[in-house]
Amino acid sequence: MSGERLAEVLAHLAADAAARGTEVSSEAACDAGVRLAGVSGVGLTLMSSQDLGESRYATDEVAARLEELRFTLGEGPCADAFRTGAPVLADELGSGHDHARWPLFVPAALAIGARAVFAFPLRSGAVRMGVLVLHRTRPGPLTQEQFSVTRILADVVLSLLLAEHTALLPLRRAEVHQATGMLSVQLGIGVEEALVRLRAHAFAERRPVADVARDVVTRRLRLTPQARPDPA
Repeated sequence: MSGERLAEVLAHLAADAAARGTEVSSEAACDAGVRLAGVSGVGLTLMSSQDLGESRYATDEVAARLEELRFTLGEGPCADAFRTGAPVLADELGSGHDHARWPLFVPAALAIGARAVFAFPLRSGAVRMGVLVLHRTRPGPLTQEQFSVTRILADVVLSLLLAEHTALLPLRRAEVHQATGMLSVQLGIGVEEALVRLRAHAFAERRPVADVARDVVTRRLRLTPQARPDPA
């Protein structure tokens, strides 16, 4: 990490916070990232595993919906960045390569207006807290300067989160995990398979996973066991 560039990013964040009359925070860093990286929006996703996590902050509606797609579909740049621990850059979502890589995520992301997505993992050694996800409403790569600044910004956001003592699994998605446990018992399946069933139902109904989970928890919705083939 360039010490000079880090100092520039920190100075920018401090000046931005002073102008707003607030303290520097992970949310404020996301807001500043829109200008620093020259993107349309930034989302901050906290994750405790490949499947579990939720949005901590989003600068715009598209950023928030990209996280919902990640959680519902289980694929996309954010999911891959968390899994690999390396930045994942999709500068043209409409390309054949990206569509083959994320067959469900790409058309859904294009439908909400995203044309490029850049995901940077928040990690310190073996510890991974989540992903910083940037998007553009037009295709095109980050410049080398924008890439470097965003990597630094991701490190700054991680430091701020650690200082803020952020919980790895916020409570707003507690109903999803409660519903997953209920489905696991009701259907006699493992927790991972129960989460897959919940996601699949939400995707088929074009509803947020959290809304479907609420229906399960309040017993307005009961999924039925899938038929299994008779043994040969």
